[in-house]
Amino acid sequence: MRSRLCYQELLGDYKLIIIDENLCKGCHLCLFMCYKNVYAISPEVNKKGVQLPFTKFEERCTKCGTCEIACPDQAITVDLPENWWMDNEKGINFNPNFTKGEK
Repeated sequence: MRSRLCYQELLGDYKLIIIDENLCKGCHLCLFMCYKNVYAISPEVNKKGVQLPFTKFEERCTKCGTCEIACPDQAITVDLPENWWMDNEKGINFNPNFTKGEK
């Protein structure tokens, strides 16, 4: 029997939008592509010398995935809990239909 649980929820530290700071080059396409204005630009500069985007209004996110698709560096993951499932025998497994937005 499978129970559908998000990996981060299992760990107790769930974030809907995850930005990998090591992959992001600070092009801010996510900021410009998001029609709900979820992102803002950090006033601080990272070790690469770029101002990274961050999720300022995550509650506005409609989970459309536009930012994830638009990111040229694949630095953004929209982690939808319904796209994770757990197999009790094998542990945590990822839904292969993640990018299609299907269950």
